[in-house]
Amino acid sequence: MNNDRKTQNLRKKEKENPEELEEIETEQTSPIEAEQLYLENTDGIITEPFNPKDVDIVSQPMVISNIVEDLKDGSIILDPDFQRIPDLWNPQKQSRLIESLIIRIPLPTFYFDAGEDEKLIVVDGLQRLYAIKKFMALKEDDPQRLILTGLEYLTEYNGHSFEMLPPTIRKRIKEQVITSYIIRAGTPDKVRTSIFTRINTGGLTLQPAEIKNSVYRGQAANLLKELAHSHEFLQATGGKIDSSRMLDCEFVNRFLAFYLLGLEQYTGNLEEYLNNVMIRLQKEPKEQIEIFRQDFFKAMKYVNLIFGDSAFRKININGKYGRINKPLFDSISVNLAKLSANDCEKLLHNKSKLHDKYIALLQNKEFINAITNGTAKIPNVQNRYQQINKIFQEVLDDDSIFTNRKF
Repeated sequence: MNNDRKTQNLRKKEKENPEELEEIETEQTSPIEAEQLYLENTDGIITEPFNPKDVDIVSQPMVISNIVEDLKDGSIILDPDFQRIPDLWNPQKQSRLIESLIIRIPLPTFYFDAGEDEKLIVVDGLQRLYAIKKFMALKEDDPQRLILTGLEYLTEYNGHSFEMLPPTIRKRIKEQVITSYIIRAGTPDKVRTSIFTRINTGGLTLQPAEIKNSVYRGQAANLLKELAHSHEFLQATGGKIDSSRMLDCEFVNRFLAFYLLGLEQYTGNLEEYLNNVMIRLQKEPKEQIEIFRQDFFKAMKYVNLIFGDSAFRKININGKYGRINKPLFDSISVNLAKLSANDCEKLLHNKSKLHDKYIALLQNKEFINAITNGTAKIPNVQNRYQQINKIFQEVLDDDSIFTNRKF
């Protein structure tokens, strides 16, 4: 199913029952096994609280006419990479927002993130702003222009575009003032990430990877998207990981975190750990980024060659391979990335032995627990990395490799 079809289905379901949107997202990502990161009483432990003085948010009233101009010239960014379904509301819901402006019903608060270039990125209020854009900021002949429909009170304006409304009504809309809060430029990235998470209240809330894409704009976010869209990644994962909500970028983020920071820097809070590697990536020189890129491609190449369709999957009770497992993804791919190309070739030429050890590992209850329950716990993270590394090394250390292998 392509992204256009997904968007249509989301719109249809949103019209019927907005509360079921989260269920749809789960269905869309069904090839990925649900992950229990934390166990009871350990959920999201904050190990490095930030200074409250770093929270730099200002309140700012904004006039609709000015918002429309900012939408036209790109000063307000409705960025598809920030939330990939920007036009989720159906025309009736968009029309009723315009109706609220006409009858002076206050709109909910908007939140923006101010970049260094003084442009504003929407944190909360994307659907509302998109409705305003479609009604007032697009050219009159644009086929995407919103025509009012399904109004509840002002039914006489059904079928009207903005220009067709009486001058007094157009003036009333343009003079309406909304309340907005702006996260000011210079706010530390970790603080901004926390703010994004806390104030993100829309009908289709942002996923962690979408938040990172906005907070860590530039080299870090670009690398995640490049690797997630690469042929190597798509081949290793069978193209099963949904990209519409940047879940593919989350997988890459996990790889880069454990690959670059190592187990030594992992303190038990996975989200904080993933943010830490994004901060590091922003500062890395391009020659180092190229090394990371090539090691990722190497890992994906050999995952595909060695494991094929069974890559990153547990074995179900019926003996068949199940859905993609995130902990298996990062533990296998990072261990492969750490090996030389020569050692990867040795594993490939002895993949039958490796498969036997891998299947035995997937039948080990302790290992299964480490990739299923409380997967962000330090002992479980250590267990799965050490066990995958162990079976790789056992194959590499087998003397028969060197007698059977032709160089």
